[in-house]
Amino acid sequence: MSSFTSKPLVHVNILTPKPGRLDEFINSQLEGRASLGEIRGLNTSRLYRAEDGSRAIVVAGFDSVEAYEEFQKSPAFQAERTRLKPLLEGVQPAFYRLIYDRSVV
Repeated sequence: MSSFTSKPLVHVNILTPKPGRLDEFINSQLEGRASLGEIRGLNTSRLYRAEDGSRAIVVAGFDSVEAYEEFQKSPAFQAERTRLKPLLEGVQPAFYRLIYDRSVV
């Protein structure tokens, strides 16, 4: 097994909205946060907006792939996915491990 498995795990979703709907998607994403409740195994979550207005990226750190999968199966997540789906053309999800971090203060 790779020595990288001890590094933090993040799930990255690159979200492509339907034309002209990026800000609507972002506002809807932000409004829906409370409905998700406590998410076991989630230790960080960030939402980014592309400067050119073409995409959004959600970067969520999880304790494990299993914690992420449990969240994905939750009724709250399924309802949120259904609510946001009409705003999106595509989603590119993938897991990544942190290899290097240079914090700048």
